[in-house]
Amino acid sequence: FALAGNLCRCTGYDKIVRAVRATANELGKK
Repeated sequence: FALAGNLCRCTGYDKIVRAVRATANELGKK
């Protein structure tokens, strides 16, 4: 996740990380 490393810890950062992890989980189930 090179892109995530460039994001600052702003208000939306946590939501973005959770969204990415959720997507990765869904892809992992397949």
